[in-house]
Amino acid sequence: MNKKKPGELKILRTFYPESEYSLINSSENPDFILKDNSSNILFGVEVTQYFDTPTSGRFKNIPNYVGRLLSKNFIHKEDIGNLKVIDTIFKIEDDGTETPLSAGVLRSLPQSPERIEALKRLVASKNSKYSQYDKTLESIDLLIYDSGDLVAGIDKQKSEILAYLRKQEESNTLKSPFRKIILVIEESKYKLIKIVLKSSN
Repeated sequence: MNKKKPGELKILRTFYPESEYSLINSSENPDFILKDNSSNILFGVEVTQYFDTPTSGRFKNIPNYVGRLLSKNFIHKEDIGNLKVIDTIFKIEDDGTETPLSAGVLRSLPQSPERIEALKRLVASKNSKYSQYDKTLESIDLLIYDSGDLVAGIDKQKSEILAYLRKQEESNTLKSPFRKIILVIEESKYKLIKIVLKSSN
């Protein structure tokens, strides 16, 4: 497996447990071929990650990106103006006193509609590539993993976004050539939210 596959396999197993789905092959188009152990049916799964902005993707995928920003050694051209390096960040204690911390990087979080639009663009991008996948497979699922961008921030935003996603899950009206579109949100280190945005049923 290439360097990406171990991480993708971990994401895959958040929704397709090894006890129920046997890994037949790690491929490229789609990422994995699985066998449903209860029916012996083979199907593909394309794994992708959600980021609210390309900046967020760089934060999580470029090694020591924050450190490089703080040392002013590197900044991606698209991040100029979107990120602000602060020499000292202050933590406000419960009693109102300010405790100086080390330097940090600030960025604005997108609002709820912008995050939903980013999710829609991701699905549309994957839909447009569907014809490139293995045509011998009867069906292919899309598994989208979010490590916290989608519901980050204040509780009101999180509630709005989850309500929208649950309504989509209930209505099951999303148009896509994928058999299923599954969204797995890492709400915390120990809790995953799983939402089926599109189901074949």
